[in-house]
Amino acid sequence: MNTTSNEKSYFDLHTSGIGYLQRVREVPVRGGRRAEPFLACTIAALVGSVQNPKKRYFDLKVSGAEAKKIVAGYVGIDDQHQRPLVRFRIGDLWGDAYIRPNGERKGEAAASLKGRLLKVELIDRSALEQIEQHELVTRGIGYLNRPQEIKPINSDAFLSCSIGALAGPVDEPDYRYFDTIVAARDAQGLVRQCVQAIEAESKVLVSFRLNDMKIDPYIRNKGERAGEPAASLKSTLIHIGLIKIDGEQVYPERVANAEAPQDQDVLAPEVDGSTNAPPSEREPIPAESF
Repeated sequence: MNTTSNEKSYFDLHTSGIGYLQRVREVPVRGGRRAEPFLACTIAALVGSVQNPKKRYFDLKVSGAEAKKIVAGYVGIDDQHQRPLVRFRIGDLWGDAYIRPNGERKGEAAASLKGRLLKVELIDRSALEQIEQHELVTRGIGYLNRPQEIKPINSDAFLSCSIGALAGPVDEPDYRYFDTIVAARDAQGLVRQCVQAIEAESKVLVSFRLNDMKIDPYIRNKGERAGEPAASLKSTLIHIGLIKIDGEQVYPERVANAEAPQDQDVLAPEVDGSTNAPPSEREPIPAESF
């Protein structure tokens, strides 16, 4: 499929941040003599305050050519006091749910954040002195669903929504579902403007930016797959750059003879109304899950 600078044949779903590179290893692959091992690693991404950051762990297949050159030098080296600090970009984030096979929590649901390591850059630890807040940012486009006001019993009410993010080839995309708290005031206003369209079963496509990412494992309790492990990806929605309702752009408003904004959140493949995430795959979001 031919593309131009403003048209792509695939949907990007990228997560970027700073963290520590660890557990670099070669993973064997079954499949005969021609099956070659692949390079894998874990990144402990930093998020939140610099004084007391949280860590989000990503188990990754290293796919970028330059990333392979850098990461390969740490195979078998995993001194926790000497782990390199890196700036990274991950593609095609997904959650891998499973049942714990042993230990004190045997039989419980668990899950890992996984993806492909596209880019990595070694940085000096002194760079942390210039950072006030660690961000773990995920960018992409997807379908907006289930906006609702959540009113927990023991805390303040907040706005939530789900995003069925598109990933992979435009002709046959995969979906990544994110349950989000809508934090930014501008984003809250835009989500609320879409409520009527969503209730009318219109297809609301947005470009989005999320901050932080965590995975919440659980056991399915209904349907054909009841009893199987599953996981929800949870994040905070901090920005909406584009809204299309049934294929028509409503935000930002188009101005006659004006050029489209050159924003990476907006430069996305065209999507027709037939590419919508099946809502039946999603279970309701309980208030206590956030």
